[in-house]
Amino acid sequence: MMSAIHTIRTELRYLVRELGLLDKNCFRSGLSLTQAHLLTYLSKNGVTSFAELCLQLSMDKASLSRTLSVLVGKNYVEPVSGIKDKRQKNFQLTAAGAQSLATADDAADNEFSFIDNQMELQDAQAVINGLRALRMNAFRRNAARHPQRIQIEIMRSNYQPEVTKLLSETFAQEQNIPAELISLPPHLKSQCWIVRSGEYVLGTVAGWHENNHWHWGRFAVNPGYRGMGIGKQLARVSLAEMLAKTDKVLLDARDSTVKIITDLGGVITGPTTDFYGMPITSMRLTKEDFEKATA
Repeated sequence: MMSAIHTIRTELRYLVRELGLLDKNCFRSGLSLTQAHLLTYLSKNGVTSFAELCLQLSMDKASLSRTLSVLVGKNYVEPVSGIKDKRQKNFQLTAAGAQSLATADDAADNEFSFIDNQMELQDAQAVINGLRALRMNAFRRNAARHPQRIQIEIMRSNYQPEVTKLLSETFAQEQNIPAELISLPPHLKSQCWIVRSGEYVLGTVAGWHENNHWHWGRFAVNPGYRGMGIGKQLARVSLAEMLAKTDKVLLDARDSTVKIITDLGGVITGPTTDFYGMPITSMRLTKEDFEKATA
């Protein structure tokens, strides 16, 4: 294994050189690699705090401050006052920053055109799979070291495409549920939560009001991040916020979800039935039982 680790490290070091990632004008894009990462993060996440950038980009405060100062000076990034705390330092991408990032992306794609020209599709997919496996294992290690990297929040519209993709992969592809049943009807009052780390959407769940009751469901965790306790965290936070507004939540749980809800105080209210080849169980969770279970 040590030989494999050394070889991976060596190949990564060589790759960094061959791709020119050490150049301040990375990929002839007009940006350094650090600047491009920061602009990309802001482009995806919107207004972001200094603390989150520090944490999710794995940068020390001094380095991040210097990079932000340069980007603010170029009018690519602008500071924004915090909504709840005016002292909090937040930043967002400007129109000029978005244009610079688009130009940089085009330049990087052009630099990588040798992949289309010289690499077989099968080899390219092998590279993708290998890099993804390495990245996800690195993430698991980093999340174990810094649990605060995993954030649970109300979904903002910029993460809707990732949530839609995750729901489709989980329910349509894994469980053969018809696509038309996955999305909530638009007329229902609803709210969606996501659990994310930086730009990675790790899981999602929704709550909605139907037939005079609040329901909880559309619960999905990305397969690559299962086994990390993410689903339990997401369930606890989302249900706590729902039960702050209602005394009872109803749900139909798959086998893997029944234990999570039971541990949070939920009770089974009906027999297990078949839903497109998957067993589901009707459950109820009251505010009183939830508070007792999580006290």
